[in-house]
Amino acid sequence: MVEKEEAGGGISEEEAAQYDRQIRLWGLEAQKRLRASRVLLVGMKGLGAEIAKNLILAGVKGLTMLDPEQVSPEDPGAQFLIRAGSVGRNRAEASLERAQNLNPMVDVKVDTESVEKKPESFFAQFDAVSFTKGASEVPASEERAWRFRTDKGRDPSSDAFGEDSALLLQIRNDVLDSLGVGPDLLPEDFVRYCFSEMAPVCAVVGGILAQEIVKALSQRDPPHNNFFFFDGMKGNGIVECLGPK
Repeated sequence: MVEKEEAGGGISEEEAAQYDRQIRLWGLEAQKRLRASRVLLVGMKGLGAEIAKNLILAGVKGLTMLDPEQVSPEDPGAQFLIRAGSVGRNRAEASLERAQNLNPMVDVKVDTESVEKKPESFFAQFDAVSFTKGASEVPASEERAWRFRTDKGRDPSSDAFGEDSALLLQIRNDVLDSLGVGPDLLPEDFVRYCFSEMAPVCAVVGGILAQEIVKALSQRDPPHNNFFFFDGMKGNGIVECLGPK
């Protein structure tokens, strides 16, 4: 590719055209920093797909999608990078073709090994590392608040909707009772959102997280200070500063 002198070192004519709107938005130097960055994304369910899409379109140098798990029947509902008929394939490998097609200028790679098996030196090659969880999950300060996995050794399954719904409600009652909180704090219909990822929640949370990664890599804007909470049932999110300032 022919380098464009007025665009500055490291940005070709093709790249200058591809990222023209972004360069106008956050400047050439920020785009050059982004273009020199490599990111590790751990977890390629619906939330991971949204983050991958945003980072690839933003124009990072390279993105490695790491996920040792297989595609489940529920995954395609929120994971748009996975083609139909991919159940049983590795989740990251099934995402590769569509991810790469989003922006051929980005070096998209796949890693199918568990992140727990990676040596510390593995992470040194990346400028940012993002760990994702499913966007149907409820963050908890105590393990008992998501006791379902401990009891069942799996996530809630649509094949056992009745049984799993009853257990989720029992866990809700136990946790809220132990905290001295009434059951109305978490309405019973919350169980409907626990059996698969919610695509709109993935889109919102994935967009926010990718934005924060872009901020860190481009050094263009300060990050959120410092927690983003999104209520998928109400459709609103807030930023809260928790802990020492």
